[in-house]
Amino acid sequence: MIICRIAYDAPGKDAERKALFEAHRSHLRSGMARIVQSGPLFEPDGQGAKRGALVVFEAQEFAEVERFNACDPYVVNGVYDRIELLRWDKTIG
Repeated sequence: MIICRIAYDAPGKDAERKALFEAHRSHLRSGMARIVQSGPLFEPDGQGAKRGALVVFEAQEFAEVERFNACDPYVVNGVYDRIELLRWDKTIG
């Protein structure tokens, strides 16, 4: 199954985000979950302000992604203020 994590940045957490970036990146590359794609999300105004991040997983079960998410340094340290984990059925592509 394909699961998407949409994570929205918490305001006022720029210092924590910067300090934890390498640990977060290492977690994404840890192999704990199969990541198909990932990257930042930006405001639609064209000004380039970062709003959060999208990670697309391929998983056998939803709990795999929940476990991965719970260990992410950004999640553990409150860098995101809202996270959605959603199953996705690909219809084109």
